[in-house]
Amino acid sequence: MVERDGVFYRIEENNAVLESCEDIEGELVIPDEVSGKAVTEAAPYAFSRKRITELTLPRYLKSAGKYLLYRCFSLKKLCFSDAWQDIGAGAFTGCRPEEIEIDFYDGEKSCLKFLVDEIRFELRVMMRYHQPDGTVRTAKVIFPEHYEEAVENTPARIVETHYHGSGGYYRQCFYNKELNYGEYDSLLPWAIAEEEEEVVVDIAACRLRFPYKLTEEAKKRYEEYLREHMNCAGGLYVLREDTDMFRFFGQAGYWTEEALDEAIERASEEKSAVVLSLLMDEKHRCFPKKKKVFEL
Repeated sequence: MVERDGVFYRIEENNAVLESCEDIEGELVIPDEVSGKAVTEAAPYAFSRKRITELTLPRYLKSAGKYLLYRCFSLKKLCFSDAWQDIGAGAFTGCRPEEIEIDFYDGEKSCLKFLVDEIRFELRVMMRYHQPDGTVRTAKVIFPEHYEEAVENTPARIVETHYHGSGGYYRQCFYNKELNYGEYDSLLPWAIAEEEEEVVVDIAACRLRFPYKLTEEAKKRYEEYLREHMNCAGGLYVLREDTDMFRFFGQAGYWTEEALDEAIERASEEKSAVVLSLLMDEKHRCFPKKKKVFEL
């Protein structure tokens, strides 16, 4: 057994197996190789009950045993590559990650479909597609929360299943382990009908900012919605302190003067100096004050 930074590995002839780890608190990055061997497997319960908040799995990890992240209540972010295809039962029991990042090196297949089926809560997913020429194309998508409710129909003496939220529809946008972006984008009307304004704004803004496989028709629909809800968008990203999104709004010409004023007021209330400064700069750039002209 080999130990590296509180993580224990079993070194085999052709690979290394992640066996377990100490009760590490905070961020944990698992190396791609240990003792010259690629880390391709993780044992059952390898991270169970640990206080990890952000976990980056090795690039070459192919399989993980059951209950990998069992009762990891603190985990908020999980990063891995498209090599990870085999996931044991109960891997996410008692675990509620909010962000997922996937690096694709070999096509567009991944275990994302399994993850979104297992996790009914809202998931924000960043996907980086590494091209043969060394460039990287990026997509960012939101899978809204959804849940099922058993409701008794007393007169009929049956129990009916009621579905809440558009997340169930979004979780069906996969074919052969690949996300179908066209189908994903077609669901905007369902999101508008069933989700809170902030969720739909986030879906639209992320697709526009990272437009991987985004058609012109879908782009127009997202832009139309976002332009009509920029006041909500400003408040949402002030709370997240997402200055990159604010810069994107300015570059794309989405800001309205009213939305910027509201965002500036919200940033002032939140005492977010960095965000406030950036928004003030955006206001001066996008809506400069007209110089007064005096006639003699």
